[in-house]
Amino acid sequence: MAAKRAHHPMHIKRRTRGSSNEISFSVLDAAREARDAEERDRHEGGSGGPSLFTLGKGKKPRPTPVKGQSIVLSGEAPASPSASSSAVDRKMRGIVPVFVVVCALLVITLVGGQALMSMREQQKSLLDTLNDQVDIIKSCDESLLPFDELVIEQCDAKRLSPSATGDAAPSAEALNEGYRAVVAEIAPMRAQLEDSIASMEMLQSSLSDNDDKEAASQVVTAARSRLNMLDAGVNIIEESLMATEAFLKARSGWNAVINADAAIREATALAEEMSKENILSSQTKGNEALAFLEEAQQDFSQAEAAYPGLDLAAFEAYVVKRMESQQAALAADDAYLSRNKEELEAQNSRYNALEEEAAALAQELGEDDPEQIVALRFCKEIEADQGAYEAERLKAGNADAFLREYLGTAS
Repeated sequence: MAAKRAHHPMHIKRRTRGSSNEISFSVLDAAREARDAEERDRHEGGSGGPSLFTLGKGKKPRPTPVKGQSIVLSGEAPASPSASSSAVDRKMRGIVPVFVVVCALLVITLVGGQALMSMREQQKSLLDTLNDQVDIIKSCDESLLPFDELVIEQCDAKRLSPSATGDAAPSAEALNEGYRAVVAEIAPMRAQLEDSIASMEMLQSSLSDNDDKEAASQVVTAARSRLNMLDAGVNIIEESLMATEAFLKARSGWNAVINADAAIREATALAEEMSKENILSSQTKGNEALAFLEEAQQDFSQAEAAYPGLDLAAFEAYVVKRMESQQAALAADDAYLSRNKEELEAQNSRYNALEEEAAALAQELGEDDPEQIVALRFCKEIEADQGAYEAERLKAGNADAFLREYLGTAS
């Protein structure tokens, strides 16, 4: 029985007291019996075999576990410090990537937030700048609108036409007054628009968003188109100032020619029944016709002086010839009153020849009267500027529409 227990220092009792099977450790009993066996061997001369309680060659008996020491059943080994360290390392290796990812996400969120704030600040700055420049353009429009109305009036084909009479007749005084009212604002307006263009062109170079670049470009277009409108519009108005004065002088001269012709006809009719009374009346009408012709000559000359390049030479030649013929008619009347028959016949022949020459010159005048010639020349001279003005006006309107939509959407 003792030998059997020596071979099995730890056994599980099949019947135990307690609530469950207990693990019974017989280490103390085994150690005591092993000590007694050694003493017997020494007494007997050491001829016995190895102790049945020896757990292994050169190994001491297993000590009784102290309180708090872990007890491991057969087949299990206690955890070593290196194993615990490995477990901690594995946990740390699992935690570190998560920490890195979280940090990276925080950095990305922070950078993204800062970028978003920067973009919003840039957008706000852009909108503020655009609004400022649009306000400048609007302030320029307060002066540009009356200027535009004045230009459009000059481009009206009906303004310089034979039908433009009475209240519809053009007025050089009114045009001069209207031009003086807007010309004082042109220089400040031009300076503001040029500053606006420079400001937006500088801003364009710092923009990266295509929509923002387009908005800045449209501000430049709106301002530059207005500058071009000013250039073309001033040319049109200045051309119109010259043409209007020439038109009025040409009209006056042509009316004088018509009045002279009417007076000459009356004088001729009176001279058909030759009597002292009729000849005197004929002379009166002849002198009246001569005064009209002199007025026409002066008006045509002033029209050409007012509008350099205007050619009314054909009308002037006709007037001069009619003046010569009328002078011959008056000389014939004087001859009749002085009863100088030879002089009367000579002056009558001279008068008739001059009237034929005048009739030939009248045929060369063509269908256009002097005022129409002025109007046609004016239309030809402003054709390029009118086309440019209308094109720039359209571009300015399109740019304004884009900016209204952009600022309405972006704000």
